[in-house]
Amino acid sequence: MVMGFSNKPRLAVVGVGDFYRMVSPGIDMAFDTVVKVDKPDFEPKPGALRELVRGYSPDAVMILTPNRFHAEHVCEMMELKVPVFVEKPLVTTAVAMQQIEESVLVNPALYCSDFYVDVWGAQLLKWLGMETAKCLDPHMEFPPESLEAWNRGAKESLGDIVAVEATLLESVGPPASFTNREWLWDPIHGGVLWDMAYHHLAMWFTMVNEPLEIISVERSTIPGAPPSPSETYGAVEMRSTSGIRFSIKVGKYIVGGDDRAFRVTGTKGEISMDFVEPSRLMLGSAPLALLTGERLDYVAAVFREWVDSKPTKPYGLDAGRQSVNTMLKIREYH
Repeated sequence: MVMGFSNKPRLAVVGVGDFYRMVSPGIDMAFDTVVKVDKPDFEPKPGALRELVRGYSPDAVMILTPNRFHAEHVCEMMELKVPVFVEKPLVTTAVAMQQIEESVLVNPALYCSDFYVDVWGAQLLKWLGMETAKCLDPHMEFPPESLEAWNRGAKESLGDIVAVEATLLESVGPPASFTNREWLWDPIHGGVLWDMAYHHLAMWFTMVNEPLEIISVERSTIPGAPPSPSETYGAVEMRSTSGIRFSIKVGKYIVGGDDRAFRVTGTKGEISMDFVEPSRLMLGSAPLALLTGERLDYVAAVFREWVDSKPTKPYGLDAGRQSVNTMLKIREYH
């Protein structure tokens, strides 16, 4: 449980689908939700959503709608001048990215979320010396036998990064399918690359922040999966400007078990971020740090911490921009 929040800000939630249902317990801990809005609640005309939400005087907004609506809904909220959370992927077209860029000129308090970066991979980023949400610190555990390696730091234990292998393969259960997630079938805005590879791109651009050259792309529908106009499996090989090899494999309906990891090979050693629960940062075969508790509850907690900071500039926009631009190149690659 996330503790310590009082005087909860008033929150408007736009989009109450699957993702909202997953993160709603954490939202209730961190915020006072004054309105929940979905498609039938407002007319599809400019300004309608903004004026509906304005009537509830929120202190912050969370946009949890399908990909194709993100830019439209961010732009609707910008005139309210309150912190706005937008779920990943930030957007899925170049036009929508330009709309986002224009919106932050009006309201710079835009939180470009990716929970693999913000929460599930926090131990890795913290070990690399990057800033992470302070509300996660009480939920990080460090095995006594690994404290020396943790304190020694990434540069000494890992050295220079030479390769990253990122996987997000799902085989069973509702998250592993397209069922009841209509946007995943969309040939432009859906598919596992936007849904899953985006996580790893966001991690890359947050952690390494080097442009990527695309070497090869495989997109396919897994045998046995329902026919889809968008891919159920994707594999991408890339190389950074400094020569780091970066490979991504993502898929649903995968036979043979799940694999959710971000593996980093350096000149001195290997680390891996295992995104099972609890999230584990491993140095070789030894656990270095764990993130315990209900991780999806922390999605709202880290946003709440940011809201409380009275933000005057976007969070995650640069990594989001680069992830979107790289994804567009991946989808256009032949």
